[in-house]
Amino acid sequence: MNEPAGRTEGRKGLNPELKSETNTSRDTETSSRPPIDTASVQRQEGRGWPIVWLVVTILCILIGIYLIVG
Repeated sequence: MNEPAGRTEGRKGLNPELKSETNTSRDTETSSRPPIDTASVQRQEGRGWPIVWLVVTILCILIGIYLIVG
């Protein structure tokens, strides 16, 4: 584990065989459109959920009344 002092002076970093490279495979100069502009959500999507929650709430209230009174 311990190396002599003479050997550690010449080494730089953990792996001296690794070389520094600059990754140029991505284009960072051109920006893309924001995600909100590319979303594909339909306008009518999700309009029925308030009705579903209203029915569920009414059913829960009726079941609660039945369990308390009955």
